[in-house]
Amino acid sequence: MNEGLLRLFAVILLILLCASTAPSQESSGGTLPPLSTGFTGTLGNHEFVFSSYLQDPFVRTSLRTGLGFGMTPELVVPLVTINDTSLFGLKGSLVFALLDVEYQQRIRDWLALRGRVKVIGRMADQTPALISQGVTLFSIFELGWLIRIEESERLLLSGSLGIVNSSMTDVYLQRFIEGIIENGRITPANRLVQTTPTLRGSAGLHGAYAMSDLVGLTFSGDLQYGESADRFSPAEWTYSLAAAVDFNLLKSTGTPAGFIFGMETRSLALGQQASSQSALTIFGRVGYTGSKEFSIGLDLGYEMTHVRGIEGRQGFMSALVDTRLYF
Repeated sequence: MNEGLLRLFAVILLILLCASTAPSQESSGGTLPPLSTGFTGTLGNHEFVFSSYLQDPFVRTSLRTGLGFGMTPELVVPLVTINDTSLFGLKGSLVFALLDVEYQQRIRDWLALRGRVKVIGRMADQTPALISQGVTLFSIFELGWLIRIEESERLLLSGSLGIVNSSMTDVYLQRFIEGIIENGRITPANRLVQTTPTLRGSAGLHGAYAMSDLVGLTFSGDLQYGESADRFSPAEWTYSLAAAVDFNLLKSTGTPAGFIFGMETRSLALGQQASSQSALTIFGRVGYTGSKEFSIGLDLGYEMTHVRGIEGRQGFMSALVDTRLYF
């Protein structure tokens, strides 16, 4: 499975690399179509405001860093299950920290190479929730290409291809104890610490539309195929969809501030093992837009997702400081 995916994407990357090193239309006497994007992320006199929940569709060189944290309100966690009935116990909250670094290098006006590293740590603040949910470390490494497909005065469409290599390390005490009770002893398959790597291929479509000097619309969709976090399940498809409306006050009022409001849905809960349920996130951002070389903002999110062992969706509140440098 891993070797097949790696070979497929190695061929794709080689083809794109050869295309990127081919002579440009300018060197052969032709001219490229006029670009309104540049490195400023502008269409139709509107400079877009982006959030960490959306991939930037503009082909430009940039460095993005994000540092954040989040938590749930108090959860009532099940301590024991008897005859398929959960006996609920004390309350506790889940907390997590996030580090996100992404670099994108423009190779041609229509092509960029991007890499991303994302690390999430999750644990509980009370002993009952810690036993029920454990401690999870989730890491993601992405490598891929961003390709400009179409651009007009107000609309930009870009596609992406890449590979996603992720790993989940799970310290789950309740599963370990239940395994001992069920088998009467510690078995090799029942480990306190379990690490599950997965490899997936990804393809996406990302876009931006300038509605006016003040308002812009951005959207992003990704489709992935590859290994499941559940080793007893076959390879699977997963998806993510996001859209947002942004407001940049700089040109209309002279105020160097921007806002964004949007929604995201995906088929896998971040930091959780494979689930047939989806996660829904409402997000927003307030940021500084007075510079062409950098932007900084505070991304806020409220995610409704499923937590193992607890019925219904639970809410996660998060805050992330997002910084972007453009070269």
